[in-house]
Amino acid sequence: MLRTSVEVQDSVMRNVRERGFVLITMALTVIALIAALGLAVDVGRMFIAKNETQAYCDSAALAAALALDGTTGGIDNAKTAVANSTNNWNLDSTKVSNPTLTFATALGGPWVASPNPATGYIYARVSATVPENLYFLPIVVSQTTQNVTSSATAGQIAITSLPQGLSPYTAVSTTPGAPNFGFVIGTSYNIQWPAVSGGANCDANNSAKIDNCFIKPPCPGDLFPAKQAVLNSWASSNSGYWGASSNNVIEKEIVDLNSQTTPVAVGDNIEPVLTNGDKQSQAGYLDERVNQDVNLTDNAPGSPDGSNKFPSGTYMGDVHNGRRLLPVPIVDPVDPTHTNVIGFGQFLLISNGKSDYYKKAANGNDPYCAIYAGPFDIGSISTGAGGSTGATRVKLVQ
Repeated sequence: MLRTSVEVQDSVMRNVRERGFVLITMALTVIALIAALGLAVDVGRMFIAKNETQAYCDSAALAAALALDGTTGGIDNAKTAVANSTNNWNLDSTKVSNPTLTFATALGGPWVASPNPATGYIYARVSATVPENLYFLPIVVSQTTQNVTSSATAGQIAITSLPQGLSPYTAVSTTPGAPNFGFVIGTSYNIQWPAVSGGANCDANNSAKIDNCFIKPPCPGDLFPAKQAVLNSWASSNSGYWGASSNNVIEKEIVDLNSQTTPVAVGDNIEPVLTNGDKQSQAGYLDERVNQDVNLTDNAPGSPDGSNKFPSGTYMGDVHNGRRLLPVPIVDPVDPTHTNVIGFGQFLLISNGKSDYYKKAANGNDPYCAIYAGPFDIGSISTGAGGSTGATRVKLVQ
């Protein structure tokens, strides 16, 4: 049946309208696809940038917190650690510029950029903002870059238990509640006590004669109450050494700090793992550890000077790698069956610059002396800013 001219004209117009609608629909679809592609690509790049900057902030905050030691020198070292971070962004091609570093004594702040004095500052916060370029989204929005911001906070958190990382010695304190457990930075203490002699001139109740109770005088720093506690609770049975009896294991305990035989926690009674006997080979292992350091001249660990830094001519103030620092549990021998752990500390091993101080100074029954340096900050080549247990571990807290 033949269509009229009007019907033909209507059909043509309808086809034109349909084609126009298809073109409009396709155009809108293309725009939507481009927007979706832009959203996928640009948001994906922002997600990668966020991960990269977060990794930067995490590692930088950890490095900064690890450098804190209660001095402005530690603050400077923290800033240097952040500046030297090797974590980049933009697919690992661009250095993070102008990060923000602040410090606090408590997680809630206040946060300070350059605290002075720096006593008690144990938290470091690093923030970084980078401009991520947008490639597709500008087609549909008037924006060519998007700032990506990340932040991380790390701190020295007091810990009560150490399953690994301690040397097989102890330091004796009878004042658990005293600052630094009564130890004085820069003073020499026994980390292994001399054997008991009990000679005719020995008088454990006389401060002038108590040294005669040992085959050699104890190290200079240990006070009369500590000497009494050792004589009354350890007698000839123990010298403060704890751990293994095998020379192989002892060397690893001292040199590598990786063969600790048992976890040690504040409040533990360490008496069951104290061991006796002449351990002559230990002197060589102590010297071995000493000679792994780059600083063999400074026997003063150092305390902050007027500028609130460790002065030159001290171990902390000069170049060092931390190998001469020996972490030990601090114990209180309260009776013959209880030697209680009250905290932890770092002791600086003594060097004569000739690699044989301990072999020359002592045999297995003599005192091994070391110099109290301060709190133990796990993983640091220096001492920590402090903590209630004398030991801290740096960790991310935000």
